[in-house]
Amino acid sequence: MSWHNLRMGFHLLNPSLIEIFTEKITHGKEEHVGRFYEIFSARGFLLELDRNSGKVRLAHDSHREDGEFLEALQHSDYKKMYHKPHQDAIDEHDNKDSIQSRHRYFDAIDISLFDITNQHYLVELFTHEIPVDLFRLNWERDRYGKFDVFKTGNELPAIRVYDLEPFIARLVKAVSLIGLSTWSSCEGHWGEPAYIVFDGRYHRLWFQAVFNKFISKKLHLACTWDWLGWDERCIISKPGGNLLELHLEIQAVARLLYDNRMLLRAIKKQGCSLLTNRHKDMHQKELLNTFEGYFEGAITKGL
Repeated sequence: MSWHNLRMGFHLLNPSLIEIFTEKITHGKEEHVGRFYEIFSARGFLLELDRNSGKVRLAHDSHREDGEFLEALQHSDYKKMYHKPHQDAIDEHDNKDSIQSRHRYFDAIDISLFDITNQHYLVELFTHEIPVDLFRLNWERDRYGKFDVFKTGNELPAIRVYDLEPFIARLVKAVSLIGLSTWSSCEGHWGEPAYIVFDGRYHRLWFQAVFNKFISKKLHLACTWDWLGWDERCIISKPGGNLLELHLEIQAVARLLYDNRMLLRAIKKQGCSLLTNRHKDMHQKELLNTFEGYFEGAITKGL
């Protein structure tokens, strides 16, 4: 059996992992609309719920192709039906949206078409390994990692849910929405850690500052979040390799970031406005301290 099949087999042989996971994230949500919102938010879709009308729609920040992928997910055999090349590259032109080409799910989603009470369907929904092909990367990513672009760029092209593994998708989307660029992620398989790779040292160090000064102070974390500077990677692991606790904590961090995205983007914008060329080649530890100081200062001033 190949390594790919072994990894995929973990979920297929242990559907109880996904069953318990969906029970946890939908706890207290008895109505179909509430369960749908929690399940598909966990799957990485940016959703808005109008509690007065009960309507759910894709948020404006979603990638324009998220609607058609969500529509394909009405079917448990979506992997056979929905075939597109996966993209690790950034293509700003492909992400342009218009009212004429916008999928109808940006206005309202027919949630009755999604069989979220079917456990087999939920297992398929959260079982989708995405291949990472380094040869598909383009020079846009190198540009996003440059100091000048990090300093001035707070708005990033949206990322397709289709290009993300299910249990890490929500975190990648949330990180993007606070102005940080990533190019690779893994949800963790066979007890191995999950990870997210940032586009250069500035993005990774800013996220580390957000983690140290915001996330770790807001949440009681059970997992270990380690930082590898040599490839700008954040590795997320749970002692003992408990995938359920790993996935639930990733969800909690992603939810916190998404709920506070406007604040966190404003803090990054203000902090980046203070950067000068002397920060460009600053040692990583010193630059992290600088970022953390900017973050603390913004919080203290009530930004």
